[in-house]
Amino acid sequence: MKYSLVIWDWNGTLLDDVGPALASVNDMLERRKREPITLRQYYDYIGTPIRRFYERLFDLNAVDYAELLKEYNRGYEKHLERGSLMKGALEALDRFRAEGASQIVVSSCEETQLNRLIGRFGVAGYFDAVLGSSDFYAGSKVERAAGYIAAHAVEPAKTLVIGDLLHDAETAKHIGADCVLLSAGHQSAEILKESGLPVVGSIGQILDIVL
Repeated sequence: MKYSLVIWDWNGTLLDDVGPALASVNDMLERRKREPITLRQYYDYIGTPIRRFYERLFDLNAVDYAELLKEYNRGYEKHLERGSLMKGALEALDRFRAEGASQIVVSSCEETQLNRLIGRFGVAGYFDAVLGSSDFYAGSKVERAAGYIAAHAVEPAKTLVIGDLLHDAETAKHIGADCVLLSAGHQSAEILKESGLPVVGSIGQILDIVL
């Protein structure tokens, strides 16, 4: 196989959690007697940094942003009780491991929550590193990905980034890696195609492209 390192995103890529995320946001809007948003609106609003998403829905001059994030995460954890890995995730992890590739997670998810969820869904053993965010503000992943590449002397041309956001494309471009984007997560295929990169509807299709 061409790739010696696969960098996975977590939310919306390996973890099928757009449903719990949308449900939590709509719970927050309902508490404020606001109309819920549709999945299409969610796709249009979401991005990095996540603050822009909340600015579209709430008056951040009137409510504390940090408290909004806490409220969202309480609801997200509740709805995630019915969550699952993305269809085909385990098969892809097994296949890349069988091909001899190292695999890591680089995520905007807060690192304690990230490690707990990776353990809960039984996939911790697949990863050589799990690089989460130091807080819940869902900031850039670029520095963490670049730092890992540099520290482990990985050839960027032999690195594959798999994610579900335009930010994953930006991360791959920054480190010089290839990238495939998954439209089953937190942004639509229409939005992801703006990157000019391959966009697929399932993880299985990623294997068809790169193996």
